[in-house]
Amino acid sequence: MQRSMRMTPGPAERPVAHRFRLLGKRSITSAIAALTAAVVVTANPMPAQAVDPATIVGAAMKAYDVYQKLAGGGLTLEDATTRIIDAVNTAKTDIMRHTDRLATAEVRACTTSAVINVADIGALSPDSRQLFALNATDCVTLAQSLLSTVGTAAAVDELGFAVNVVGPIALLARTSAGLMTGGLRSSLIAADNTVLTRLKPSCVDIPLWGDAGPGQPVEVEIICTAYNGARGYDAVVLRIRRGQPLPPIDHTSAINDAVAATSHPVAVAALPVLTA
Repeated sequence: MQRSMRMTPGPAERPVAHRFRLLGKRSITSAIAALTAAVVVTANPMPAQAVDPATIVGAAMKAYDVYQKLAGGGLTLEDATTRIIDAVNTAKTDIMRHTDRLATAEVRACTTSAVINVADIGALSPDSRQLFALNATDCVTLAQSLLSTVGTAAAVDELGFAVNVVGPIALLARTSAGLMTGGLRSSLIAADNTVLTRLKPSCVDIPLWGDAGPGQPVEVEIICTAYNGARGYDAVVLRIRRGQPLPPIDHTSAINDAVAATSHPVAVAALPVLTA
């Protein structure tokens, strides 16, 4: 039997700036193969600008929630459009700064375009609305293709932000244009599952034996470390013997703390909406 005992987190080693380069769409089909080899998150020679990843995470989660209500009939298209535009606008500055982090010009450009143009979706003609919806969908599928092939967790993280910024916009645009969303949802599900797999922190469980006697409960410290060095902490108390293998331990709380400044939380929040 184990009981959770929350511990005060130690200082997290989180980066001050979390910017990414998101790049745009010109020739999606022909670009994927060439970009796969070229996508690298590069060292940033420019002075870092402060970016709050939580702002982007919150905006994306709100946009997915609005889309879920729209799909379920709880909101009109007009109300959902207004709310998603508002959600994007609250994080626009941080999103634009994040776009400088990826070395993929295609994803950066198409993400920036989607964020700018969604504000005017209500003023578009039916043909222009369909084109916008198709371009936003292409942006998602390009980012999804790159997620499985880029070589670093940092590149995965920035693509994770990109796909979940554009994802709700593309879902809204396709709904507004009278297009089906099933294929887009499948691409977003695949993308977010890749984000969760590749950004999963490493965790260690450390029994603090101290002066614990035979049969006495032992506190086990849990430390999870994300790719960017940020750490999450937790603890449980177990009745185990020295040298005995530890039973399975729930790392959820420590994982959530470690990945709080990454795109991991958005992927977690998006999947229930996309699979509903």
